[in-house]
Amino acid sequence: MNEHEAVERTRRDYDAVAELYDSMVRQGDDDAGTLARAMINAFAGLVHAGGSDSAVLDAGCGPGQWVDHLDRNGTRAYGIDVSPAMIEIARQYRPDLSFEVASMLQLKAPDGSIAGILAHFSLIHTPPALLPAVLVEFARVIEPGGPLLVAAQITDSPGDEGWTPYDHKASPAYVWSLDALTEQLRAHNFNELGRMRIAAPVQGKPPAGYLLARHDAHGAAQISGDS
Repeated sequence: MNEHEAVERTRRDYDAVAELYDSMVRQGDDDAGTLARAMINAFAGLVHAGGSDSAVLDAGCGPGQWVDHLDRNGTRAYGIDVSPAMIEIARQYRPDLSFEVASMLQLKAPDGSIAGILAHFSLIHTPPALLPAVLVEFARVIEPGGPLLVAAQITDSPGDEGWTPYDHKASPAYVWSLDALTEQLRAHNFNELGRMRIAAPVQGKPPAGYLLARHDAHGAAQISGDS
């Protein structure tokens, strides 16, 4: 599947379920939500510790609930998503914040202009062959030393490449092992700081994993110099 086909499939599928998805993510609290906030707050803490004046990008923001959370807790943030229906919902909730229809594969931000990147269950719909292209974009736009937080459904029994297809309710997806995801990040100079595993909510569903990493702006130069 090429880039255009992958983006169009995800756009079509999420436009179709946008209202249902919005109601699902905004309903009552649970243990998984509490743990997710803990990791997102840790991510925000790293942004503030770095002293950046730039905003955070929520890449694949859906209806904007995490952009709203970050903003209400003192972290400048904006969101992008391939689904116009999702972006419309996000704008209705927070018309004062920035939400744009855009693809992670072609970010509009200038080089080194983003304080940190949140990818909360958004990379799961990226075909594995296209994931490196997304990470190249993340590495391009993030500030030196900026944090990246990735959340995804995970598996302990991946294929030889570290992933396996997953029959996601909204759109076809892929589950990764946390170790394989870490290797993907490291290949683009994102070094793991920590991780969290959240148990599956019901039997038969995959658990969730969070990877928090920091971009090493000197990594590429170091690798080049050693070769």
